[in-house]
Formats: sequence, C-alpha cells, structure tokens
Amino acid sequence: MALFNYATKEITIKIVYYGPGLSGKTTNLQYLHSVLDPNSKGKLLSLATEADRTLFFDFLPVELGKINDFSIRFQLYTVPGQVRYNATRKLVLKGADAVVFVADSQREMKEQNIESFSNMRENLQENNIKPDDIPVVLQYNKRDLPNIMSANEMSRDLNGNGKYEYRESVAIHGTGVEETFRRITTLVLQGIARRHKISVKTPGEFVDMPATEKPVEAPVVNEPVAEAPLSMPVFEMPRFENTNVDAGIVQATYEFDETKNSPSEPAIEEVAAQKVFKEIREIPVIPPEKLDAMVSGITEMSRTLKDLKNLFTDIHSEIRDSRKEQKELNIMLKEIRRDFDRIKLKKRWFRFS
Repeated sequence: MALFNYATKEITIKIVYYGPGLSGKTTNLQYLHSVLDPNSKGKLLSLATEADRTLFFDFLPVELGKINDFSIRFQLYTVPGQVRYNATRKLVLKGADAVVFVADSQREMKEQNIESFSNMRENLQENNIKPDDIPVVLQYNKRDLPNIMSANEMSRDLNGNGKYEYRESVAIHGTGVEETFRRITTLVLQGIARRHKISVKTPGEFVDMPATEKPVEAPVVNEPVAEAPLSMPVFEMPRFENTNVDAGIVQATYEFDETKNSPSEPAIEEVAAQKVFKEIREIPVIPPEKLDAMVSGITEMSRTLKDLKNLFTDIHSEIRDSRKEQKELNIMLKEIRRDFDRIKLKKRWFRFS
C-alpha cells in the first residue's frame, strides 16, 4: 500500500519491474530515467551481480500537484531475473504498490516467462501482498525481433483470465515504455482514490514531455471528499541506504517513522510536549502528613528487614556450630567403638590362657 510520510508530506508509491533475466527491465528504467525531468528525479542506483542488475531511482512529478498537501513520489525498482537471486527479488518486491511484468516476446523464452510470472505471484504472497489485489501491467517486450510470439499467445500463457492489461514495447528504442509507466501509475492512483475516497486527477502527460518543457497549466488534484485525515500508517518508505552485494543478496537498511499525527494535527514536537505537560498535570498531589506516614512506613519496613537479616545470620551461624559439634560427636563415637572392640579382643585372649 502507498506509504504516507507526515514528516516530509509525501505519499510514496513503489513500482517494481519484474520479469525473467534480460527481458528488458533494466532498459525500461534506464529509458525512463533519461527522459524524465532531471529536477524531479533521483540518481539511478545500480546493484550489480554476475549476470543481472537491480536498479532503483525515485521520481517526484511536480505536475501531479498534491493530495491534501502531500506530494506524490514514485519509487521504481527492477529485480534480478536469475532464479538464484530469488532472495533479492523477494526483498525488492516487499512493500510494492504495483508491478510491471516485463515478458520477453522471443518464442524460446516462453517457459522462462511463465516461471518468472509464477515466481512473482509466490513472492507477493510471501510478502503478504495478495497478487490479485495489486495493480499489474504486462509488457510484451522485444517486439522488433524475429521469431516472436503473438500477443494472443503470450496472453494465453500469462493472462489466461484476461485480468491484466498489456502493452507491447521495444524498450531499447523507448517504444511503449512511457505508455506502460503511465498506465501503471494511473492504476495505482485510481486505487488510492477508491480506498480513501479521494478525487485524484490521474497522470496523463508528465512522462511524455521533454525534460525542458513545462506544462501550460498544472493538473489540479481535488481536495478529499471527507474532511477527516487519511487513516494511513505513518512510517518512511524503506530505501536502499546501505547496500552490499554478497552472492547476489542485497542487504538493505530500513528506516521507519512511527509518529502517528495526521496532516491536520500540530507538529510532532508540539504534540509530544503537550502530552508530557498533560501527564505532569495529571499526577495527583500527596498531602504532607500522608507522605510522612509513607516515609515512616518505608523506614520501619527497612528496619524490620534488617532485623530479619541479622536473625537469619545468627540462625545460620548456630546451624554451622551444630554441624561442627555433630561432627566432633561422631569422631568420639568412632573412638569409643574402637576401644570397645579392643577390650573384646583382649577378653578372648584371657579365656584361652
């Protein structure tokens, strides 16, 4: 689900490009990064493995306006296509709001497409995301190559029930890349509008404008229907801040903001201060005589505990002395028994003499 960050006043939407190895996921992100406004996009980060790469960048389209004073930020990820990097794919897919599945149109890639699509659904479920509830757009890439499957053939393999929309593309030339991105962002924003009863004007032109052009009139985002603040969890979107590639596994550092104030509430510091002052005011005042009685009671209890400690010490000392005396008595009894045995022996001597 989209994440609301009340500290930065941003709604973060995570879109993941999924698919088999070398299907064109990286090419999609590289092309989008090259055509978007440089003032509204972050750096294109790459986590390299032996056979594939995980890419990431974020994009803040100012043309979309704001929703209830919140800016909309898109985070775009790719995943490694190789099966051996499934742990990385599962990690990148965590918290996704939408998926673009990039399928390779070459006929020999049919099985890899089906396997990767099935793996995507499994990893969504592993991340507690229902595969049928998240927006998914299929992109049939590499349509310029020979020996490719028709769109109907690919739909029978990946979209048998016709649930998902698809776009045909040649990502290396940018054909269909912007259209796919525009459609997936539209589906995500429509989902947010339905869930939170917000009227949002979906994006139409912010991805196909040259970076140097500005819109004649910025699209307007209507105010929420209800005046109640959006009831969304308050924490920051996990970002790859410290990354290490070890056998293809990405280790990510996550940061969460657990504050729970809404956009219409005071600042976090002010709310915290008010809460402290309220708790101080609510502490009951104890009368002096009652406080003296409590102190006397605690002192008397402390004295009683001290006396009990001394008593236990004396008892322990007596027990130790008793054990010592008992040991001495045992020694004496053993000596008496030995003497008695000697007397009996001597008595037998006199009997035979």
